[in-house]
Amino acid sequence: MKLSSECVPCLLKRAAYEVELCAPEKVMDAVVACSEVAATQIREGMSSVEFATMIHKRAYDLIGVKDPYSDLKKRSNKIALALFPEAERYVARSKDPIRAAMLVSIIGNVLDFGIEGSIDDPESLKKGFKGLLAERLDCDDSKKIKKLIEGSKEIFFLVDNCGEIVFDRILLKIMGDMGKKIVLVIKGEPILTDVTRRDLKGLGIEKLVDEIVETEGVAVGLNLWTEGVNSSLKRRMKKAELIISKGMANFEALSEYRWKTVAYLLRSKCDTVSNELGVGKDVSVIKLVMEP
Repeated sequence: MKLSSECVPCLLKRAAYEVELCAPEKVMDAVVACSEVAATQIREGMSSVEFATMIHKRAYDLIGVKDPYSDLKKRSNKIALALFPEAERYVARSKDPIRAAMLVSIIGNVLDFGIEGSIDDPESLKKGFKGLLAERLDCDDSKKIKKLIEGSKEIFFLVDNCGEIVFDRILLKIMGDMGKKIVLVIKGEPILTDVTRRDLKGLGIEKLVDEIVETEGVAVGLNLWTEGVNSSLKRRMKKAELIISKGMANFEALSEYRWKTVAYLLRSKCDTVSNELGVGKDVSVIKLVMEP
């Protein structure tokens, strides 16, 4: 997805938020420094995730903290684990377990912080969990995706946030029980609340997938814009029968390129992404995009 003018103030606000978490006395310095990045680095045709990566790297460098969201990530996993039995019951009672598992997986996507469309703290999910399950999907391609899952031998699953990964377990288990080879793609380095290998500890994810691939470098979404970075992963994904992509940032990254088949599971938290997807704002989306 291309960078829009609306992305800039949103990213500056989020940079201020993450600096506030660790070094509140440096918030104004961060706003100035990140504004300078915006003034000097924006170029025509730049992707939103490339620019976002620049902004967050500048904020992280300023505060000298590698993982400012560390506490929020742990709290998100803790809350999600507490809600997990309820999520399992919801899927077990459903007439369409794959669709239900996708919906549960998407609900975890609200565990994002410092932006519109997210919640203020992980504990807030407890209050809104049932309401989110009851919401209507703005786009529902689950039947088509279900058929693709059934017909695929290998599935690439691009993970998003902590907390959210706990709910992903249900869909991962269902696909694994169907005999599918699952390649889980996680972050190699901390960025925002995204899942790294360290964040998987104690969640039992390793037992549900066949392979875990860590992305290269620090990047929002998936760095596909820098030559030589993630080149092996990109080649494998180009051949993939099915890619399941979680969250907005992965959508923003992947939508810049052509793939055989991508199932996007996300909450549309901003106007720019909503318009790009052709859906409403602050809604759950299950959208299939196939190469013509």
